[in-house]
Parts: sequence; C-alpha cells; structure tokens
Amino acid sequence: MNIFKVLVACLIIFVPFNASAKTDSFAVSIASDHIDVTVGFNGSSIELFGDRRDKNAVVAIVVEGPKKNVTIWQKARVMGTWVNRHYAKFKRMPTYYNYAISEENIDKSLLKAMMENAIGHDALFDRVNSSKNKKRADIKIFQDALLKKNYDLGVFFEKPVEIKFINNNFFRASFDVPPSAPTGEYKIHSFLIKNGKVIEHITDGLKVEQVGLNAFIYKSAQNYGFIYALVCIFIALFSGWLVSSLRVKP
Repeated sequence: MNIFKVLVACLIIFVPFNASAKTDSFAVSIASDHIDVTVGFNGSSIELFGDRRDKNAVVAIVVEGPKKNVTIWQKARVMGTWVNRHYAKFKRMPTYYNYAISEENIDKSLLKAMMENAIGHDALFDRVNSSKNKKRADIKIFQDALLKKNYDLGVFFEKPVEIKFINNNFFRASFDVPPSAPTGEYKIHSFLIKNGKVIEHITDGLKVEQVGLNAFIYKSAQNYGFIYALVCIFIALFSGWLVSSLRVKP
C-alpha cells in the first residue's frame, strides 16, 4: 500500500495535466480542461488532483456550470382549474452544481466560511439573487422545487463528493458529468480553509462542448435556421418518397 501511495504521488507531481494552478501552500490540477460531447454521449467525469501543505487545513471544491436566469412556478387552484400563479426568479443560477469538502464534522466557523463562498446548496441560494411575487412569502418552497428538478436532471447532487487523500497532503476528487449536463464554460473553485477563514482560493476553467456531427447540427440550427429548416423538410420528404418507392406491393 505504501508503494502504491508513492507511485500515485509521483504521478501527481510529474504527469503534465492540461490545466493546473498552484500557490505556495496549495496546488490543484485537472486531468483534462475539456469534455467533448459527441453523438451518443453517455456522460463523463471531471478528475481533479491536488496538494495541500498544511494537513490541518480543510479542502473544499465547487464545480459550477454556465449560469442563467431560472423561474420556478407554483400552481394554484383558480375557479376549479390548476394554473401557474405564484413564482420565484433566481438570477444567474448555475445550470450544473457539485461540491466536495474534506471535513465531515462542520463546525460554526467552517459553516460561516462555506456560506461566504457559496460552498453547498444553502450557501448557493444565499449568494444567488432571487425575487418572488408578493402573494407568496416562503421562497424555500421554490428553492426545494428547483433542487428537486435539478436532482432529477442529474445536474445537482444531494451529497457532496468525497475528497480522497492519498496521504496527509495529496488528494483527488471525481465529479460526475451526466449526459444531461449543459455545454459551455465551467468554473472550478478550490478553497483551502483554516480556522474558519479561506487562506487560499484557486479558480480553474473547463469547457464542455459539442464536437463532430453533433456540433455541426447544433451550430447549423442556431446560425442558419431557415436553411436548416429547409434541409429538414427536404430530408423528410425524400425519406417518405424512398420508403414509398421501396414498399413491396402485394
């Protein structure tokens, strides 16, 4: 087991990763700074390795996908019909969110640092600007609905990722990227926390993008909508004619 730890530690130090950042007391490396989405994409993972010089410091990592404004509606019964009546708007909400923390027993000082740096779902909602219509006072109902929706999509996660330590200093973490994950620029925030304060903060970038035929179709639909529609109509008509002509008549 000791030999295995030494070998892994050597790999972390000497293998050239695609993206890395470090300070005097904290270093983080991502195995790959891009994820290619092709036809039949069934998910991937973000592999992250790091080194902390202070074994008593807590490591926390947050992975955020592209941000967008989200509106959550709540239905109400009006004249015997269920309609969307109450709503809450969340501005610049990450479309993918996952986090990891090395400490299981979270005390008040660590919780304060997490809330100040959007580590965890409660802290994320505390950071995101939100608004609601005046007829509904409890915004937590909408927060829970948004979390459930993202849990079901697989882009939010109910439990934090485990940070695995190879020894007192070297660690690794793996974040799942499901097929439903949105494309775009992802941000990876790595924190080193001690005595309730962030003593190091490193930010890395990662891109999830469509490539190959998948990217061609998507870009064509976005940039050349009229031509794309004509091609789709032609393909549909041609396919119908081809099937009709090949049909065996009795």
